Amino acid sequence: MPRFLLHSPWQAVLVLVALMLPSLAQAQESGGTAQGPVDTEHIFGFAEGADIGENGERELEITATSLVGKLGQYVGVQNETAFRYVVADGFRASIGDLTDYHAISGVPGLTDLHSVSVFGGVSSEFRWQFLNRFSSPLDLTLSFEPLWEHIDDTSGRSVQSYVMPLRLLADMALIPEKTFVALNLTYAPTFARLGGLWQLQNEIEIALAACTAVTDNSFLGVEVRQFALNQNGFFSGPAIFLGPSLFVRLSEAAIFKIVGEAQVPVETGGRLDLVNYQRYQVRAVFALNF
Repeated sequence: MPRFLLHSPWQAVLVLVALMLPSLAQAQESGGTAQGPVDTEHIFGFAEGADIGENGERELEITATSLVGKLGQYVGVQNETAFRYVVADGFRASIGDLTDYHAISGVPGLTDLHSVSVFGGVSSEFRWQFLNRFSSPLDLTLSFEPLWEHIDDTSGRSVQSYVMPLRLLADMALIPEKTFVALNLTYAPTFARLGGLWQLQNEIEIALAACTAVTDNSFLGVEVRQFALNQNGFFSGPAIFLGPSLFVRLSEAAIFKIVGEAQVPVETGGRLDLVNYQRYQVRAVFALNF
């Protein structure tokens, strides 16, 4: 297998876009413009809006997330291909599979490797939308997203990992159908078996995002996210990521989103947490309703 490393988030963006070009080109051929109220689920960055679609709606979603930069040379890419179905008004269920790529060299605490795992795990999701902005001041959704991984998304090593994220998703229209803000609160207990021992890690994430329409079919946004880890009862220092996002509706059925964020210093000394997190995080999403 040829060995290569990506040295910047912009290279990661180019790789993610290139992987999705065939699907994007096919969707673009159908043309079309956005119709009706804005669906807020994908218009932000890593944060998501609370909309889940209408009863009976089906969606195929491809999400590629690239984690770039540590002390050494590091790239990790995880792709999720998921099928989502709105079972009833206000309730959606999803199932998906994961693939993983890692290129690691000279990173303290991690083994050098270049690997691709076609089957890295199974994802699922259950969302309940309690409020929508057409009958209340905001959209509000609770999401439970059980995940089983047999490839560690940081080290690329074989692992037995069970993640149980619980997320509260809220969004609000500041200017109807044009400017939106979102708040995501995530608590993600993770049970991982490494070296014959089970470890418990609880990650907390707070994401605040805003976006505005720049054309009839596109939104430009900005987002800030803060993470904290609690491992075996001890909290590590927080990490903050900041960056822009772009959402484009390709047709009535297809959308594309890309977001790139960089870790910014939490302390006045300018230090980054490159042990628990990466320097850059990039995500590209392609979704097709049918």
